[in-house]
Amino acid sequence: MSQQLPLADESFSDEEKPFLSSGKLDLEALSNASNLVKSGLFLAVTALTFLILWMLWLSGAVQDLERAGNEERQLQALTSDKLLKLAKLEPLAQQRNQTLRSITSVELALSRPGEMAGLLKAINRVGLAQGLQFELFRPEKELVHAHFAELPISLRVSGSYQSLGSFAAEIASLPQLVTLDNLGLAPLKEGTLVMEATLHAYRRLEAGDRPRLKASSTEPGESP
Repeated sequence: MSQQLPLADESFSDEEKPFLSSGKLDLEALSNASNLVKSGLFLAVTALTFLILWMLWLSGAVQDLERAGNEERQLQALTSDKLLKLAKLEPLAQQRNQTLRSITSVELALSRPGEMAGLLKAINRVGLAQGLQFELFRPEKELVHAHFAELPISLRVSGSYQSLGSFAAEIASLPQLVTLDNLGLAPLKEGTLVMEATLHAYRRLEAGDRPRLKASSTEPGESP
């Protein structure tokens, strides 16, 4: 059995019905209402207005909060990325500083132009002080590189094993940069060895070395 729904104006009390006409608010009847009804209606409208405004403000505040949260997460990600890059750069910076110090120490160890003759004499004195017999001490053609010049020296000396070892140690401890390679030892007689090697003495470049460097770097058949 179906129930009959009440008409729109049947849901209001008898006191409220005079303010409705065909389901619409009758302003003329409302103007003649008592002050208590008017005050109640004003409070209801005011409360509804504040509720709507508060809902709108709350919606905007939530959006601002979400936007601020997104920005904070982006900043955190950016900060983490920069900290990670900084952590990677610090060892590289330390390695770079160490490399620069090594290059500086090598540059300081290079002989100055004009000091090579004195260096060769110093090497000879070291060998004689160790009791070595020089059979060959021949400077070869000087090689000019981009940042230094290299003088190979063919060397053959004889002496005891201990004297040869002391000679190599003294050469390595010279203040100028000198290296020893292509080392070979052979017995000469009882208690005596002969050592053949190549000494490399290094010096700094001077103005006259630049044309030589350019010429040495030119391929055969190319015009300089």
